[in-house]
Amino acid sequence: MRHDGRRPADLRPTSIEAHYLHHALGSVLIATGRTRVICSANLESKPPPWLERGGWITAEYAMLPGSTHPRARRDPGGRGKEIQRLIGRALRAAVDLEQLVGPTGPLSIVCDCDVIDADGGTRTASITGAYVALAIALDRLRRDGMLLGDPLRGAVAAVSVGLATTQEGVQPVLDLDYVEDSRADVDLNVVRVGPTGYAEIQGTAEGKTFGREQLGAMLDLADAGITELQRRQAAVLEALR
Repeated sequence: MRHDGRRPADLRPTSIEAHYLHHALGSVLIATGRTRVICSANLESKPPPWLERGGWITAEYAMLPGSTHPRARRDPGGRGKEIQRLIGRALRAAVDLEQLVGPTGPLSIVCDCDVIDADGGTRTASITGAYVALAIALDRLRRDGMLLGDPLRGAVAAVSVGLATTQEGVQPVLDLDYVEDSRADVDLNVVRVGPTGYAEIQGTAEGKTFGREQLGAMLDLADAGITELQRRQAAVLEALR
């Protein structure tokens, strides 16, 4: 058992609430345990000037001042900028950018991820929620005649895994909260598109190295967790049709 009563392979209680913001093309509030992130997707006024063909997707990430103790700064800083680049890469991996075009040309979409409560896993929750916000936005653009095709390749979701101390000793665990993340021997963030395609794997050992067998065990946990998150993403999108 873990400190919060979960078994090693358990996700935290997770919910995705669609249409959370009135003005956004697509938006959700994703809650993963006590971590909560507002994700929204909107058109930018024009594509990047260097873009020669297809469309573009980028992301911005921030932790609101009251999301942590002590107070977070509004400036995302180096960590925040690294996370927003990760979110952008993850979303682009799920989209055929060549098809992100409308009758008047390429489309550029920005996905904003604003953390309102942080208890570990903010980057993975942001990716999972931003995909749903993006899918809602793309569907609306199609219905409004502003997008010609369906550029989505598959659902992208992300989860953290790690080697953490439980009542049974150090073992692989899924979906670390802040307590586990701050003490874990290994922290691994896994991003997957569809049923099998990894978009990114970020792993760091804290003081101790980890072996190939342990990496495999952590990826097995991540795969099971991501499959469940993708099921929940699909259920939210299906309910909106």
